[in-house]
Amino acid sequence: MDKLFSMLGLARRAGKLLIGRDAVIGSVKKRKAVLVLLTSDASPAHKRELEALGYSGSLAEMPCEMDETEARLGKRSCIFALEDKNLSAAINKLI
Repeated sequence: MDKLFSMLGLARRAGKLLIGRDAVIGSVKKRKAVLVLLTSDASPAHKRELEALGYSGSLAEMPCEMDETEARLGKRSCIFALEDKNLSAAINKLI
């Protein structure tokens, strides 16, 4: 789990991690999102909304809840998107 948050922190510092529903939906609409991550306590409505937008990229569930992502990343959210193929592949392997 530490490795996962380390990689997410790296992606955030690189400007390739989007946090929050509006940012993720904007990235999906622009076809920039490579990987969308949902916390284990995320609403099923988020998945339905991504499907309705025609998102065809990778979708993964993180093995943590919003409280932990807030503690580790400094922002409370249940949905994240990565816009970098290499970082996405590395994080997808960790999950």
